[in-house]
Amino acid sequence: MTPRSIGFAALGFVALVLAWWLVPLTVYHFKEARPLEVAIVDKTVPFRNYREHHNLNWLLHAWKRPPASGQPLDPASDYLGFRPIPRRGEDFTAADLAGKDLLFIADTYGVYVKDYEKPGEVAALERSPKIYGGLTSTEAAAIEGLAARGGLIIGEFNTFASPTSEAVRARMERLFGVRWTHWVMRYWPDLQDENEVPKWVGRVYERVYRRPFDLVGPGLVMVKDDVDIVVLQPPAQIAREILSLVKTSTLAELESLPGEAHYLYWIDLLEPRGAEVLYEHRIEATEEGQAILARHGLPLRFPGLVRHGRTYYLAGDCVDTAIELGDPERAGTLSWRRYFAHGSAEQRFFWGTYAPVMEWIVEHSGRADGGDRR
Repeated sequence: MTPRSIGFAALGFVALVLAWWLVPLTVYHFKEARPLEVAIVDKTVPFRNYREHHNLNWLLHAWKRPPASGQPLDPASDYLGFRPIPRRGEDFTAADLAGKDLLFIADTYGVYVKDYEKPGEVAALERSPKIYGGLTSTEAAAIEGLAARGGLIIGEFNTFASPTSEAVRARMERLFGVRWTHWVMRYWPDLQDENEVPKWVGRVYERVYRRPFDLVGPGLVMVKDDVDIVVLQPPAQIAREILSLVKTSTLAELESLPGEAHYLYWIDLLEPRGAEVLYEHRIEATEEGQAILARHGLPLRFPGLVRHGRTYYLAGDCVDTAIELGDPERAGTLSWRRYFAHGSAEQRFFWGTYAPVMEWIVEHSGRADGGDRR
Protein backbone atom coordinates (compact mmCIF):
# COMPACT_ATOMS: atom_id res chain seq x y z
CA MET A 1 0.00 0.00 0.00
CA THR A 2 1.12 3.54 -0.71
CA PRO A 3 1.43 6.10 2.10
CA ARG A 4 -1.57 7.88 0.62
CA SER A 5 -3.79 4.75 0.67
CA ILE A 6 -2.65 4.02 4.23
CA GLY A 7 -3.69 7.54 5.20
CA PHE A 8 -7.13 7.12 3.61
CA ALA A 9 -7.57 3.80 5.42
CA ALA A 10 -6.64 5.40 8.73
CA LEU A 11 -9.08 8.25 8.14
CA GLY A 12 -11.80 5.74 7.27
CA PHE A 13 -11.16 3.84 10.47
CA VAL A 14 -11.31 7.04 12.53
CA ALA A 15 -14.57 7.98 10.80
CA LEU A 16 -16.09 4.61 11.63
CA VAL A 17 -15.07 4.92 15.28
CA LEU A 18 -16.54 8.43 15.50
CA ALA A 19 -19.77 7.26 13.87
CA TRP A 20 -19.99 4.29 16.25
CA TRP A 21 -19.64 6.69 19.15
CA LEU A 22 -21.63 9.70 17.98
CA VAL A 23 -24.59 8.26 16.07
CA PRO A 24 -26.28 6.65 19.13
CA LEU A 25 -25.77 9.86 21.14
CA THR A 26 -27.26 11.92 18.33
CA VAL A 27 -30.24 9.60 17.99
CA TYR A 28 -30.81 9.76 21.75
CA HIS A 29 -30.56 13.57 21.75
CA PHE A 30 -33.34 13.92 19.19
CA LYS A 31 -35.52 11.14 20.63
CA GLU A 32 -38.67 12.47 22.24
CA ALA A 33 -38.75 12.16 26.03
CA ARG A 34 -41.99 10.60 27.24
CA PRO A 35 -42.59 11.27 30.95
CA LEU A 36 -43.34 8.31 33.16
CA GLU A 37 -43.89 8.64 36.89
CA VAL A 38 -42.24 5.65 38.53
CA ALA A 39 -42.03 4.47 42.14
CA ILE A 40 -39.37 1.89 42.98
CA VAL A 41 -39.51 -0.23 46.13
CA ASP A 42 -36.24 -1.75 47.31
CA LYS A 43 -35.80 -2.87 50.90
CA THR A 44 -32.58 -4.79 50.24
CA VAL A 45 -30.08 -1.93 50.16
CA PRO A 46 -27.39 -2.61 52.77
CA PHE A 47 -24.73 -0.82 50.70
CA ARG A 48 -24.48 2.18 48.40
CA ASN A 49 -24.24 0.19 45.19
CA TYR A 50 -28.07 0.04 44.96
CA ARG A 51 -27.65 -3.23 43.13
CA GLU A 52 -31.25 -4.45 43.49
CA HIS A 53 -32.70 -1.53 41.53
CA HIS A 54 -29.88 0.44 39.89
CA ASN A 55 -30.32 -1.29 36.53
CA LEU A 56 -33.96 -0.25 36.30
CA ASN A 57 -32.93 3.40 36.65
CA TRP A 58 -30.43 2.84 33.84
CA LEU A 59 -33.07 1.30 31.56
CA LEU A 60 -35.57 4.10 32.17
CA HIS A 61 -32.86 6.61 31.27
CA ALA A 62 -31.94 4.61 28.15
CA TRP A 63 -35.59 4.50 27.07
CA LYS A 64 -35.85 8.25 27.73
CA ARG A 65 -38.73 7.80 30.16
CA PRO A 66 -37.98 10.42 32.83
CA PRO A 67 -40.46 11.79 35.37
CA ALA A 68 -42.25 15.03 34.48
CA SER A 69 -39.37 17.00 35.99
CA GLY A 70 -37.19 15.81 33.10
CA GLN A 71 -34.39 14.67 35.42
CA PRO A 72 -33.51 10.95 35.35
CA LEU A 73 -34.26 9.02 38.52
CA ASP A 74 -31.29 8.84 40.87
CA PRO A 75 -30.74 5.27 42.16
CA ALA A 76 -29.30 6.70 45.39
CA SER A 77 -32.38 8.70 46.32
CA ASP A 78 -35.39 8.04 44.09
CA TYR A 79 -36.70 4.85 45.66
CA LEU A 80 -38.70 3.65 48.68
CA GLY A 81 -37.24 1.31 51.28
CA PHE A 82 -33.98 1.03 53.19
CA ARG A 83 -31.31 3.74 53.19
CA PRO A 84 -27.74 2.50 53.63
CA ILE A 85 -26.93 5.87 55.18
CA PRO A 86 -28.10 6.15 58.01
CA ARG A 87 -28.96 2.41 57.89
CA ARG A 88 -32.66 2.91 58.38
CA GLY A 89 -35.76 1.77 56.53
CA GLU A 90 -39.04 3.57 56.08
CA ASP A 91 -42.32 1.99 54.98
CA PHE A 92 -44.19 3.66 52.14
CA THR A 93 -47.81 4.79 52.12
CA ALA A 94 -50.52 5.53 49.57
CA ALA A 95 -49.24 9.13 49.46
CA ASP A 96 -45.90 7.89 48.10
CA LEU A 97 -47.69 6.20 45.18
CA ALA A 98 -50.01 9.12 44.39
CA GLY A 99 -49.60 10.27 40.81
CA LYS A 100 -47.48 7.28 39.81
CA ASP A 101 -47.89 5.43 36.52
CA LEU A 102 -45.64 2.49 37.39
CA LEU A 103 -44.65 0.72 40.60
CA PHE A 104 -41.63 -1.57 40.43
CA ILE A 105 -41.16 -3.90 43.42
CA ALA A 106 -37.49 -4.77 43.08
CA ASP A 107 -36.83 -6.62 46.35
CA THR A 108 -38.39 -6.75 49.81
CA TYR A 109 -36.09 -9.30 51.49
CA GLY A 110 -34.44 -6.65 53.61
CA VAL A 111 -31.23 -5.94 55.49
CA TYR A 112 -29.81 -8.06 58.30
CA VAL A 113 -27.31 -7.75 61.14
CA LYS A 114 -24.62 -9.93 59.56
CA ASP A 115 -24.61 -7.75 56.43
CA TYR A 116 -22.41 -5.38 58.43
CA GLU A 117 -20.17 -7.83 60.27
CA LYS A 118 -17.57 -8.34 57.53
CA PRO A 119 -15.31 -5.66 56.04
CA GLY A 120 -16.24 -4.48 52.59
CA GLU A 121 -19.66 -4.23 50.99
CA VAL A 122 -20.54 -7.92 50.84
CA ALA A 123 -24.01 -9.12 51.85
CA ALA A 124 -24.00 -11.94 54.39
CA LEU A 125 -24.75 -15.49 53.27
CA GLU A 126 -25.66 -16.56 56.80
CA ARG A 127 -29.02 -15.71 58.34
CA SER A 128 -29.19 -13.24 61.21
CA PRO A 129 -31.67 -10.91 62.98
CA LYS A 130 -33.58 -8.59 60.67
CA ILE A 131 -32.87 -4.89 60.69
CA TYR A 132 -35.59 -4.06 58.17
CA GLY A 133 -37.57 -5.87 55.48
CA GLY A 134 -40.82 -7.38 54.26
CA LEU A 135 -44.01 -5.76 53.00
CA THR A 136 -46.53 -4.44 55.54
CA SER A 137 -50.33 -4.41 55.42
CA THR A 138 -50.29 -0.63 54.94
CA GLU A 139 -47.98 -1.01 51.97
CA ALA A 140 -50.14 -3.79 50.54
CA ALA A 141 -53.15 -1.47 50.74
CA ALA A 142 -51.19 1.26 48.93
CA ILE A 143 -50.22 -1.16 46.15
CA GLU A 144 -53.81 -2.38 45.82
CA GLY A 145 -54.96 1.23 45.61
CA LEU A 146 -52.58 1.97 42.75
CA ALA A 147 -53.77 -1.16 40.94
CA ALA A 148 -57.39 -0.10 41.39
CA ARG A 149 -56.55 3.26 39.79
CA GLY A 150 -55.12 1.52 36.73
CA GLY A 151 -51.44 1.78 37.62
CA LEU A 152 -48.92 -0.59 36.09
CA ILE A 153 -47.24 -2.85 38.68
CA ILE A 154 -44.17 -5.02 38.11
CA GLY A 155 -42.80 -7.33 40.78
CA GLU A 156 -39.78 -9.62 41.02
CA PHE A 157 -38.28 -12.06 43.49
CA ASN A 158 -38.48 -11.44 46.49
CA THR A 159 -42.04 -10.07 46.75
CA PHE A 160 -43.76 -13.06 48.42
CA ALA A 161 -41.18 -14.84 50.55
CA SER A 162 -39.75 -14.16 54.02
CA PRO A 163 -39.93 -11.85 55.89
CA THR A 164 -43.32 -10.76 54.48
CA SER A 165 -46.16 -12.14 56.63
CA GLU A 166 -48.55 -14.79 55.38
CA ALA A 167 -51.53 -12.40 55.35
CA VAL A 168 -49.74 -9.76 53.28
CA ARG A 169 -48.27 -12.43 51.01
CA ALA A 170 -51.78 -13.69 50.26
CA ARG A 171 -52.83 -10.19 49.20
CA MET A 172 -49.85 -9.89 46.86
CA GLU A 173 -50.57 -13.33 45.41
CA ARG A 174 -54.15 -12.27 44.62
CA LEU A 175 -52.88 -9.06 43.02
CA PHE A 176 -50.46 -10.90 40.72
CA GLY A 177 -52.77 -13.88 40.12
CA VAL A 178 -50.37 -16.54 41.42
CA ARG A 179 -49.63 -18.72 44.44
CA TRP A 180 -46.12 -19.10 45.75
CA THR A 181 -45.36 -22.76 46.48
CA HIS A 182 -42.80 -21.82 49.18
CA TRP A 183 -40.07 -23.34 47.01
CA VAL A 184 -37.11 -21.25 45.85
CA MET A 185 -34.39 -22.37 43.49
CA ARG A 186 -30.88 -21.45 42.38
CA TYR A 187 -28.04 -23.03 40.40
CA TRP A 188 -24.46 -22.94 41.70
CA PRO A 189 -21.41 -23.93 39.59
CA ASP A 190 -19.71 -25.19 42.77
CA LEU A 191 -21.84 -26.45 45.66
CA GLN A 192 -18.90 -26.18 48.06
CA ASP A 193 -18.11 -22.55 47.25
CA GLU A 194 -18.28 -20.89 50.68
CA ASN A 195 -18.32 -17.43 49.09
CA GLU A 196 -21.49 -18.14 47.13
CA VAL A 197 -23.50 -21.00 48.68
CA PRO A 198 -25.20 -20.06 51.97
CA LYS A 199 -24.40 -22.32 54.90
CA TRP A 200 -28.10 -22.83 55.61
CA VAL A 201 -28.34 -24.81 52.34
CA GLY A 202 -26.02 -27.45 53.77
CA ARG A 203 -27.83 -27.47 57.12
CA VAL A 204 -31.21 -28.07 55.47
CA TYR A 205 -29.72 -30.85 53.32
CA GLU A 206 -28.19 -32.59 56.35
CA ARG A 207 -31.44 -32.28 58.32
CA VAL A 208 -33.57 -33.73 55.49
CA TYR A 209 -31.24 -36.49 54.30
CA ARG A 210 -29.36 -37.18 57.57
CA ARG A 211 -26.01 -37.23 55.81
CA PRO A 212 -23.22 -34.70 55.22
CA PHE A 213 -23.63 -32.07 52.56
CA ASP A 214 -20.54 -33.22 50.70
CA LEU A 215 -21.80 -32.89 47.13
CA VAL A 216 -19.15 -31.53 44.80
CA GLY A 217 -19.40 -29.78 41.46
CA PRO A 218 -22.39 -27.89 40.06
CA GLY A 219 -25.98 -28.33 41.18
CA LEU A 220 -29.51 -26.96 40.87
CA VAL A 221 -30.83 -26.52 44.41
CA MET A 222 -34.51 -26.23 45.36
CA VAL A 223 -35.47 -25.47 48.96
CA LYS A 224 -38.88 -25.30 50.63
CA ASP A 225 -39.11 -23.38 53.93
CA ASP A 226 -36.07 -25.19 55.39
CA VAL A 227 -38.10 -28.43 55.57
CA ASP A 228 -37.35 -29.96 52.18
CA ILE A 229 -34.54 -29.71 49.65
CA VAL A 230 -33.72 -31.17 46.24
CA VAL A 231 -30.34 -31.08 44.54
CA LEU A 232 -30.02 -32.05 40.86
CA GLN A 233 -26.55 -32.43 39.39
CA PRO A 234 -25.38 -32.82 35.79
CA PRO A 235 -25.08 -35.00 33.85
CA ALA A 236 -27.03 -37.71 35.70
CA GLN A 237 -30.03 -35.62 36.81
CA ILE A 238 -30.02 -32.47 34.66
CA ALA A 239 -28.78 -31.75 31.17
CA ARG A 240 -26.08 -29.24 30.35
CA GLU A 241 -28.67 -26.46 29.73
CA ILE A 242 -29.88 -26.75 33.39
CA LEU A 243 -32.83 -24.36 33.04
CA SER A 244 -34.60 -22.72 30.12
CA LEU A 245 -36.88 -19.69 30.18
CA VAL A 246 -39.27 -20.18 27.27
CA LYS A 247 -41.97 -17.93 25.82
CA THR A 248 -45.25 -19.84 26.04
CA SER A 249 -47.72 -17.29 24.76
CA THR A 250 -48.54 -17.28 21.05
CA LEU A 251 -50.24 -13.87 21.21
CA ALA A 252 -49.27 -11.64 18.29
CA GLU A 253 -48.49 -8.79 20.69
CA LEU A 254 -45.56 -10.82 22.07
CA GLU A 255 -44.17 -11.77 18.67
CA SER A 256 -41.20 -9.38 18.92
CA LEU A 257 -40.02 -10.76 22.26
CA PRO A 258 -37.20 -13.32 22.55
CA GLY A 259 -38.30 -16.94 22.46
CA GLU A 260 -35.87 -18.63 24.83
CA ALA A 261 -33.18 -17.77 27.35
CA HIS A 262 -31.30 -19.21 30.32
CA TYR A 263 -31.61 -17.72 33.79
CA LEU A 264 -29.71 -19.32 36.68
CA TYR A 265 -30.05 -16.97 39.66
CA TRP A 266 -32.70 -16.95 42.45
CA ILE A 267 -36.16 -18.07 41.30
CA ASP A 268 -39.43 -18.54 43.18
CA LEU A 269 -41.61 -21.44 42.06
CA LEU A 270 -45.17 -20.25 41.43
CA GLU A 271 -48.54 -21.65 40.43
CA PRO A 272 -50.86 -19.51 38.27
CA ARG A 273 -54.13 -18.50 39.91
CA GLY A 274 -55.80 -16.50 37.16
CA ALA A 275 -52.66 -14.98 35.64
CA GLU A 276 -51.56 -15.54 32.03
CA VAL A 277 -48.23 -17.35 31.78
CA LEU A 278 -46.20 -15.48 29.15
CA TYR A 279 -42.90 -17.28 29.88
CA GLU A 280 -42.17 -20.42 31.83
CA HIS A 281 -39.09 -21.91 33.47
CA ARG A 282 -38.30 -25.45 32.33
CA ILE A 283 -35.99 -27.72 34.28
CA GLU A 284 -33.94 -29.71 31.77
CA ALA A 285 -34.07 -32.87 33.91
CA THR A 286 -33.08 -36.36 32.83
CA GLU A 287 -35.30 -39.34 33.63
CA GLU A 288 -33.48 -39.76 36.92
CA GLY A 289 -33.96 -36.08 37.72
CA GLN A 290 -37.65 -36.21 36.81
CA ALA A 291 -38.16 -39.11 39.22
CA ILE A 292 -36.52 -37.11 42.01
CA LEU A 293 -38.69 -34.08 41.31
CA ALA A 294 -41.83 -36.23 41.24
CA ARG A 295 -41.03 -37.64 44.69
CA HIS A 296 -41.04 -34.10 46.04
CA GLY A 297 -44.16 -33.03 44.15
CA LEU A 298 -42.20 -30.65 41.93
CA PRO A 299 -43.08 -29.95 38.27
CA LEU A 300 -40.71 -29.64 35.37
CA ARG A 301 -42.35 -26.38 34.28
CA PHE A 302 -43.55 -23.36 36.24
CA PRO A 303 -44.24 -19.68 35.52
CA GLY A 304 -41.39 -17.34 34.63
CA LEU A 305 -43.37 -14.21 33.66
CA VAL A 306 -47.07 -13.78 34.33
CA ARG A 307 -49.61 -11.07 33.56
CA HIS A 308 -52.76 -10.43 35.57
CA GLY A 309 -54.55 -7.37 34.25
CA ARG A 310 -51.99 -4.57 34.60
CA THR A 311 -49.72 -6.45 36.97
CA TYR A 312 -46.65 -8.43 35.85
CA TYR A 313 -44.49 -10.71 37.94
CA LEU A 314 -41.06 -12.06 36.99
CA ALA A 315 -40.25 -15.21 38.94
CA GLY A 316 -36.59 -14.40 39.37
CA ASP A 317 -34.23 -11.86 40.91
CA CYS A 318 -33.70 -10.56 37.40
CA VAL A 319 -32.81 -6.90 37.97
CA ASP A 320 -30.08 -7.88 40.43
CA THR A 321 -26.89 -7.92 38.38
CA ALA A 322 -23.48 -6.30 38.62
CA ILE A 323 -22.67 -6.27 34.90
CA GLU A 324 -21.15 -3.15 33.36
CA LEU A 325 -23.92 -1.19 31.63
CA GLY A 326 -22.12 1.73 30.03
CA ASP A 327 -23.68 5.05 29.00
CA PRO A 328 -27.51 4.91 28.93
CA GLU A 329 -27.59 7.75 26.41
CA ARG A 330 -25.95 5.48 23.87
CA ALA A 331 -29.27 3.64 23.93
CA GLY A 332 -29.18 3.05 20.21
CA THR A 333 -26.94 0.11 21.07
CA LEU A 334 -29.70 -1.62 23.08
CA SER A 335 -31.12 -3.42 20.07
CA TRP A 336 -27.61 -4.35 18.93
CA ARG A 337 -26.81 -5.75 22.37
CA ARG A 338 -29.98 -7.82 22.33
CA TYR A 339 -28.88 -9.78 19.28
CA PHE A 340 -25.12 -9.73 19.79
CA ALA A 341 -24.80 -9.97 23.58
CA HIS A 342 -21.76 -12.00 24.55
CA GLY A 343 -19.73 -12.69 27.67
CA SER A 344 -21.24 -14.26 30.77
CA ALA A 345 -24.65 -15.91 30.94
CA GLU A 346 -25.67 -13.01 33.16
CA GLN A 347 -24.81 -10.49 30.43
CA ARG A 348 -26.54 -12.49 27.72
CA PHE A 349 -29.72 -12.75 29.78
CA PHE A 350 -29.82 -9.08 30.74
CA TRP A 351 -29.29 -7.70 27.24
CA GLY A 352 -30.92 -10.49 25.27
CA THR A 353 -34.04 -11.05 27.36
CA TYR A 354 -34.55 -8.89 30.44
CA ALA A 355 -34.08 -5.47 28.83
CA PRO A 356 -36.36 -6.12 25.81
CA VAL A 357 -39.04 -7.81 27.93
CA MET A 358 -39.08 -4.95 30.45
CA GLU A 359 -39.22 -2.40 27.64
CA TRP A 360 -42.13 -4.27 26.08
CA ILE A 361 -44.03 -4.28 29.39
CA VAL A 362 -43.50 -0.57 29.94
CA GLU A 363 -44.20 0.47 26.35
CA HIS A 364 -47.05 -1.97 25.72
CA SER A 365 -48.90 -1.17 28.93
CA GLY A 366 -48.43 2.60 28.89
CA ARG A 367 -50.95 4.65 30.83
CA ALA A 368 -54.34 3.26 31.65
CA ASP A 369 -56.90 5.09 29.55
CA GLY A 370 -58.67 7.58 31.72
CA GLY A 371 -56.87 6.37 34.83
CA ASP A 372 -57.05 8.64 37.85
CA ARG A 373 -53.53 9.07 39.29
CA ARG A 374 -54.55 11.12 42.32
